[in-house]
Amino acid sequence: MKKYILGVDGGGTKSHLVVFDRDGKCAGATAYGALNHEVMEGSYDELEERLLEVIPCTLKDAGVTTDDVAFAVLGIAGVDTKAQEKLISKMVEKTGLKDFIVCNDAMLGVPAGSPDCTGICAISGTGFKIAAIDYSGVAVDTCGFGTYTDDKGGGGWFGLRACAEVYNEIYRMGRPTLMRDMVFSLLGITEKEDYVEMVVEKTYGDSTLYNNLELNCIVFKAAALGDAVAIDVIRESAKQYAGAISRLALDMDFPADKVLNVVLAGSVFIKQEVKILPEMIEKLVADCQGDGGLTTRKIIYTYLQAPPVAGAVIWAAQQASKKGFAGFQFEPGLVEKELKKLK
Repeated sequence: MKKYILGVDGGGTKSHLVVFDRDGKCAGATAYGALNHEVMEGSYDELEERLLEVIPCTLKDAGVTTDDVAFAVLGIAGVDTKAQEKLISKMVEKTGLKDFIVCNDAMLGVPAGSPDCTGICAISGTGFKIAAIDYSGVAVDTCGFGTYTDDKGGGGWFGLRACAEVYNEIYRMGRPTLMRDMVFSLLGITEKEDYVEMVVEKTYGDSTLYNNLELNCIVFKAAALGDAVAIDVIRESAKQYAGAISRLALDMDFPADKVLNVVLAGSVFIKQEVKILPEMIEKLVADCQGDGGLTTRKIIYTYLQAPPVAGAVIWAAQQASKKGFAGFQFEPGLVEKELKKLK
């Protein structure tokens, strides 16, 4: 009898795999390295080797075989197209798993943060990503290709914009900004003549400026003090997030008479004390007028606190139930409680 489900959160630096039984108990868990082909020297070949290693080992450690698995959800970074989904699904099939979903890891934020596994997840962490699962079960992810998709969000983007606005002030007659002193202090300089040289040194020399957490927070610190330039930078990002959320809400099966769950995930949303960005997004989405608009919709925004792998487990349990396997209807919060025991 198929009594287990498998959830996988495969990232670019670390991954988590968990096995749950139909009573909602965690039967096994594995912490692993990267499962994103984009960061591997061997690309897809190396990814296949890793999947064929870690999935069987995780199941074996839990005392489970692939024949015992009712359903599996694998959210893997780097799965951005249908072709990639199909290719990686063929790799997963070689492990012996039969019923599963392979998707971008951003998709896990929806079941992890939404009470009914439907909604839209907006991610602002290292990068920018939007994913959605509608009432028909259709899953779509958008953005995430940087300048190709005009992404304006994620910590690295805010850090770059802070540096650019400081440059605009000192070399392009740009508007004065509080970010100038903040960036100068971070770089350890006092004169504008040292600015470019120090930025280059810390970007291409010791790499300490690349995705620097302190730098990435400067826009938000300045905005909290009322800096107009910083507020405009945040508004740039808010428009892109709100536009993507609104487009998916209107295009997908999210009925106007039902609650639309929007999950906000990633360090930029979660860790910033001043919630200017989420507040702007909420207002812009609420004011959306196109294609029938969203002005009358009930929208609930939730900050994702559960680990993404919880979303994989919850979604897998839902799919197992739909296939007629008994017992996979977990109470709210049960999966997160089980995962906390692993720490």
